[in-house]
Amino acid sequence: MMTEPDAQFPRKFQRQRALKGARIVCENQVTYDVTIRDLSGGGVKVKLNTPFVVPDRFDLLILNPNSGVPERRSCEKRWQRGDQLGARFVASSDDQAATAPLTSLLRKPPPA
Repeated sequence: MMTEPDAQFPRKFQRQRALKGARIVCENQVTYDVTIRDLSGGGVKVKLNTPFVVPDRFDLLILNPNSGVPERRSCEKRWQRGDQLGARFVASSDDQAATAPLTSLLRKPPPA
């Protein structure tokens, strides 16, 4: 019997659906375009525009639609199925952004 992943492993962070461009940056500075499908305070789910085997650790450049300035997050791959990938944000020694809230990366609703 199959169980829903959320029922078996409850999430620590609320996910928010997204459709946002980003880039995976590998250690050798090779980059790949991806599309963020959902985003949370703890991680991200992306769709690879070009299927490839993503390394276990990489950086993700996320374009901030409010400022136009990309934000760089260190990531650890948790799973990959074809062109879909799940990763969690990790803090490196020079990366304090992994603990910062992601509200600035999400598109703000238009003023009423």
